[in-house]
Amino acid sequence: MKSYCFKVALMDNKRTYRHIELLEKSTFHAFHKIIFKAFDRYDEHMYSFFITGKATNNMRAIYDSPEITHPMMLKDDFSRNRKERYNAQKIHIQDVELYEKDKLYYLFDFGDDWWHEITLLKIGEKEKSAKYPRIVKRVGESPKQYPDYDDEDFEE
Repeated sequence: MKSYCFKVALMDNKRTYRHIELLEKSTFHAFHKIIFKAFDRYDEHMYSFFITGKATNNMRAIYDSPEITHPMMLKDDFSRNRKERYNAQKIHIQDVELYEKDKLYYLFDFGDDWWHEITLLKIGEKEKSAKYPRIVKRVGESPKQYPDYDDEDFEE
């Protein structure tokens, strides 16, 4: 069985990243869950993966690429665009044609917009004694999911 090692970096601070390994049969929902854990988040929100294949800073190109999303987003009639979306609980890593060095993008929390750039670092064989998915490297501190706001910032 194949394992996939991804580098998941914050878009606004690419020096903060995690290396995450998943098996080819892992769903994108499982991928979301391990990213959630890797960045020490605690409050669940909807999410989407955008399969661009290559690096881009063009948000239109990201949004126009194939999207694998939280199941509740499949029911959204007021979406930004009308393209077809795929259920993250049903699509497996092996279902997407990915090659080493390919890029994809992950958006967590459609209100706070936590964007991540994901790079496929390596496709290899599953280690027999390893448990997957797993976080194999952490670089940089996880930012707070919600920043602390001073009370005075909200005075009228």
